[in-house]
Amino acid sequence: MTFISSEKLLPRLAFTPGEAAVSAGISRTRIFQAIREKKLTARKAGKATIIEMDELARFLRSLPACGRQPEAGHAA
Repeated sequence: MTFISSEKLLPRLAFTPGEAAVSAGISRTRIFQAIREKKLTARKAGKATIIEMDELARFLRSLPACGRQPEAGHAA
């Protein structure tokens, strides 16, 4: 994901909780619940809450898997 500035494209480093929810395909409520339960780390910049992209990916990987499981010795 990138941010368009007047001069160049910049890589996106973090999401708001609403953007994180859309990106992950889950509700904003679920994002805030995970933050409250200390399952997802958020950072504060003044009043703004931000979630780093790597942290959102880590949180999603920590969720329980269902359906087909990867074979032993293979990465998901």
